Formats: sequence, structure tokens, C-alpha cells
Amino acid sequence: MMEFIIIGAVVLVGLYLIISYNRLISVRNRVRESFQSIDVYLQQRFDALTQIAETVAAYSDHERGTLKDITQLRQSIYPDMPEDQKIQIYNELERTAATINVERYPELKANENYIQLQRTINDLEEKISASRRTFNANVTKFNTMIETIPTNLFAGMMGFQRKTMLEIDDAKKQDVDLRGILRG
Repeated sequence: MMEFIIIGAVVLVGLYLIISYNRLISVRNRVRESFQSIDVYLQQRFDALTQIAETVAAYSDHERGTLKDITQLRQSIYPDMPEDQKIQIYNELERTAATINVERYPELKANENYIQLQRTINDLEEKISASRRTFNANVTKFNTMIETIPTNLFAGMMGFQRKTMLEIDDAKKQDVDLRGILRG
């Protein structure tokens, strides 16, 4: 009788380990998938920003330098690059693209292609924002799983490590001075 209890306990522990391991794999894969979604949207934004830079560059020599910088940043990304490095390059692209001064070209601001590109970028920004929220939710769930008892007892032994959440640059957390912007 005692043998059956011991065998039953071993089977239950084994089943628990298998189920927990499979749940960890599932959540880790959701983290990877959600980062890939961000990566795809960032690539699309990258393309749209490049097109805007090309459009603006047709109006000004100054913006040609920006286009060159954007192109170089784009070419520095490779498929197997770690997520953190890709995010750094995407952030640098965003800072570089922000130097494009469309205000000097009123005829460009009325250009239908430019307007459509701006709409595309706005749409992509919304998708990126939603994807970042999904990614961070998946990372939180994964980190919680590997840090709570009893899963934490074997998660480290099986190679599961904490994931890093995406954070917003401090500059983007500052209040926007709409009054100053609207006054020009």
C-alpha cells in the first residue's frame, strides 16, 4: 500500500513538472511572438520614415543627411540581432527622424503622398503601442511564473531567466507643452 502512495506521489510530482514546464514554454513563446510583432511594426515604421525622409529630401539638402543617417541605421539591423540592440537602433531612428523639419515646406505638408505616409506612421504607432503593452503583459506573466513558488524551484535549473520589459525613454514621459507648440 505504501508503495502505491509513493508511486502516486512521484507520478503527481512528475505530472506537475511536465505541466509547469509546458506552461513556461508556452508563455515564453508568447513573449517571443509579441516581440516579433513589435519588430515587424518597427520595421514598417522604419520603412515609412525612410519614405518620408526621401520625400522631404527632395525639398532640401539638409534632410538628405538625415535620409543618409536613417538608411545607415536601417542597414545596421540584422535578423539575429539581440532584441535590446534592435530596440536601441529603433530608438535612434526615431530621434534621427525627429530632426526632419517639415514646417519649412508648406507645399510638402499639403502633398497627398506625405499626408498618407503620416497616416501610416500614426497607425503604426498605435499598433506598436498595443504590441508593447502585450509584450510587457506577457513578460510580466512569464517573470511571475518563474519567480513564484513552487515553479521557481526548477525554472532556473531548466534555463528559464527573467525577461526585460520595454520601457519608455524619460524624454517621452515629460509633459508636452501644447500651448508653446500651438503658438509656434
